[in-house]
Amino acid sequence: MAGILASTTNNQIGIAGIADKVKIHPIRVTESQTGDTNMLVFAHGDEFTELNEFVYMRLLEKSVEQGVFVVTAASNSERADGLEEVPLPWSLADDIPGVVSVAATYATDPTVLLANLSKFASFGAPGTDAWSPRPKRVEGEWLYWERWGSSAAAAATSGVVALMMSFKNFKPLEIERMLLNSTEDRVRTKWGREMPYGVLRPDLAVKQAIAETRQSQPDESSVARGKKRKANS
Repeated sequence: MAGILASTTNNQIGIAGIADKVKIHPIRVTESQTGDTNMLVFAHGDEFTELNEFVYMRLLEKSVEQGVFVVTAASNSERADGLEEVPLPWSLADDIPGVVSVAATYATDPTVLLANLSKFASFGAPGTDAWSPRPKRVEGEWLYWERWGSSAAAAATSGVVALMMSFKNFKPLEIERMLLNSTEDRVRTKWGREMPYGVLRPDLAVKQAIAETRQSQPDESSVARGKKRKANS
């Protein structure tokens, strides 16, 4: 999924990432090259153990306190229907400002969810028809595969956040506000049930970040006048 977020652009190789200048900090949490984990990994040298809800919540809150905006991937499962059945950590997103959960929708129909369980997410984003490098090469050439699901949607969203942060070091709550304000329509399940959230418009989110960056910058003419008054005094 890192390829979706940060593959180098304009190099005639493979795919183009959302934010190719972003720095990736890879952490291995499993011996397998593919597969799932249910651990929130943090760089304090602690042994990786299964974390309960309290520990997940504390770690997420601590991350936000340190200025980290957290993007989690919603579940792709159809087997749960209640919030108490939703896996950690993305089920905590609604309770922690500065943390969002992203549900996957169809690229060909961005307002339709891939999975019923995603109704508890923060917003939707296309999560199909995405290509990413495989974790191995053949004769020096990268192999690619088509990916789908909330992991792809969350990776793309993380790329959008990286672009927004490239203009200004926004606080987590500012990023969350801009993302939520950059959604449109109403996402619905495949059976037509409407969700209380929309689908992310990346272009609107980036435009909002640019606008707020400009608003926070001092006007050049005002700065010049201030310097002139200071010199005269």
